[in-house]
Amino acid sequence: MQYQLSTGLTIDADAMTFLRESNGQAYYVRAEGPTSLLWQAKVIEGHGQSRHPHGFSAPIGLPDCFTGAGSWSSVDDRALADAGAAAGAAIHWRYASGVVLKATYVSRIRMGDTLLLVTFDDCSIAGPAGEVLYDPSWGQFDLAVSQ
Repeated sequence: MQYQLSTGLTIDADAMTFLRESNGQAYYVRAEGPTSLLWQAKVIEGHGQSRHPHGFSAPIGLPDCFTGAGSWSSVDDRALADAGAAAGAAIHWRYASGVVLKATYVSRIRMGDTLLLVTFDDCSIAGPAGEVLYDPSWGQFDLAVSQ
C-alpha cells in the first residue's frame, strides 16, 4: 500500500492507519510492517525497509512554530533554525491537533527545495490525550513533513 504526502514523499508499507480528530481530520499516520520512504518512485537513500523494518509514523500538519510559514513548502532552513532545529538542539513542537513532539534535532533531507524529512534523536511524541505515539527507546525518529 502506498500513501503520498502533500510534499510528494510516498510511504510504502503493508498497511496504513490514521489517527483522527473528532471532526474526521487526520493528525497522525502509522505505517505497519516493513516500510520504505520514496521520492519520485525511488527509495530515499537510507530510508528503505532496513531502516523502517517494523513500520513508520508521523504527525500530520504544521507545528505551531511554523504557522507564519503557512505550509511546510515554505519552511526553509532559516525557519527550521528559528524553530530550534539546529544540530544537537532540543526542540519542542506543538501541533494544532494537540500532538507534542520533543526531541533533539539531528538533520533534514531536502530534494531540491522540498523539505521531506527531519531526523531526531531522543524523540517522544504524545497524542492529544497524552498517549504515547513515539517513545525515545524506539530509536531515531524520522519526521515526514506533511499537511
